[in-house]
Amino acid sequence: MAYDRSAAPYGGTHIASLFPHDWDVTLVHEMVRDVDLDMDVDAVFLSTMDFCAPHARSLARAFRARGVQVVVGGLYPTLNPGYFDGDATVVVGEAEPVMPRLIEDLRTRRLAPVYRAEAAADLALIPPPRYDLVETDFAVPLGYEATRGCPFTCSFCVLSAIRSPYRRRPIQNVLRDIRAVPSTWSWRQRKLVNFWDNNLGADRTYFRELCEALVPLKRFWSTQTSIDTVTPESARLMGRSGCRYVYIGLESLAQDSLISSNKRHNKVADYRRRIGYLHDNGVVVMSIFLLGLDGDTRKYLNDLPELVHEIDVDIPVYSLAVPIEGTPFREELRAAGRLLPGDLLDGSDGVHLVYQPRRVSPDELEFALADCMRRSYHPLRTAHRIARRVRNGHWAVMTSATANRVYMRYERALASRGLQRMAARGPWPGPDIPDHCS
Repeated sequence: MAYDRSAAPYGGTHIASLFPHDWDVTLVHEMVRDVDLDMDVDAVFLSTMDFCAPHARSLARAFRARGVQVVVGGLYPTLNPGYFDGDATVVVGEAEPVMPRLIEDLRTRRLAPVYRAEAAADLALIPPPRYDLVETDFAVPLGYEATRGCPFTCSFCVLSAIRSPYRRRPIQNVLRDIRAVPSTWSWRQRKLVNFWDNNLGADRTYFRELCEALVPLKRFWSTQTSIDTVTPESARLMGRSGCRYVYIGLESLAQDSLISSNKRHNKVADYRRRIGYLHDNGVVVMSIFLLGLDGDTRKYLNDLPELVHEIDVDIPVYSLAVPIEGTPFREELRAAGRLLPGDLLDGSDGVHLVYQPRRVSPDELEFALADCMRRSYHPLRTAHRIARRVRNGHWAVMTSATANRVYMRYERALASRGLQRMAARGPWPGPDIPDHCS
C-alpha cells in the first residue's frame, strides 16, 4: 500500500475519545502502517470512504472470521449500509448519538446489524480528541474539527446526500483541545494544526471570533473554506492568526458548470481577486478542479491549465467529477441513462470514468484529465508557481514548495498511469464493459 504521512485524520482520535476511559484502545492509521490482522482485540472499528470500501470489507471479513466484533462507519457505509451486510455492524450517520447504546451492546457481545443516528450530534458535548494515540510519524498529527457540515448543497458533493446541519463547536472548547496536545510531540508537531472542516468560514461571525481567539496560541494552521468567505478582512484575520494553507473548492472555471452543479456562490470572475487577498496575507491556496461537468467543452478542457495558472492557484489538483451515491449529480446521470451499468466503485477515485460526458467524448475527457495534470505540473510551470510567492514571505514560499513537490509527483504519476491504462484498454469503456450506459 502507499503511505501518506503528511497529516493525521481526525476521525480516529475523535471516535477513540467516545469510548470508556478504562478501555484499552489502539489507533491504527493505514496511512502510516498496515493493519495487523492477528492483533489481540475484542472489537474493531473501521472508518471508510467509497474508494476504500472494498479494502474495509476485506478487513472486516478477516476480523469477523476470528470472532472479533466489527463496526464500520463513515461516509460510504452511511450511504450504502447494505455493502457490509453479514461482514460488519454499520453505523449510519454520526457516531455520537449511537455510541452509548453501541458500547453497551459491545459489552454483552450483542451488536445489532445497524445503528442509525436519528439526530445530529451536539458538538458542545464532544470531549477532547485522544491525541495520545496518534502515530507521531505524521508531520502534522494535530487534526481537528471546529465545525461540521456545510450550508451549501453542491450537486456532486457527498454532503448533498448526507444533508446534516451546519454546526459549530464552542470556541473555548476548540482552544482547550488545541492546547491539550502531548508535550512529547516535537515543536513542529505541536505548532501545526490541520482543521478538517468542510467549510470552516461559512459562518462569518464564528470564523472571525475563532481567528481572533487563535492569535494568542501562535499556531500555524490550515483548513478548508469556500471562496465566497474570503474578503480583505477575513484574509487579514487568517494571516494574523497563523493560517498558512487553505483548500478552496473552486471546482470549475466554467460558470455554466457551476450553475448546473448548484454552486452559484462561486463566481469565476471573483476567483483571482479573492485568491489575491489570501496571498497578500501569506496564505497559500490549494484547489481542486473537476473535469466532466456538463458545461465542459473541448476548448475549455484544453485551456484549463492556463486558466488555472492565470487565477494564481498555488497547488492545483484535477479529478473527474465522481457520481457519488445519493447525490443529485448521480441521480441526474442515472435518469439520463449516462451511467455505466454495474458496480461504480472504480469511479470513486476520480480517475476512472463511469459515465458519458455531455459535450465531449469519454476518451477526450480522460485524455484531458491526464493532460491537465502533466501541463500544470511541468517542472517549469511548478517552479513559476513557487516563485510567485516570494513577495508573500518565506513561509509562503516554503509552504508552496513543499506542497508542490508532493503534488507534482502525485499528479504526474496519476497522469502516466491513466495514459497507460487508456492505451491498454482501447476505446472507452473497454472490451469487458457493455458499450452502453444505463
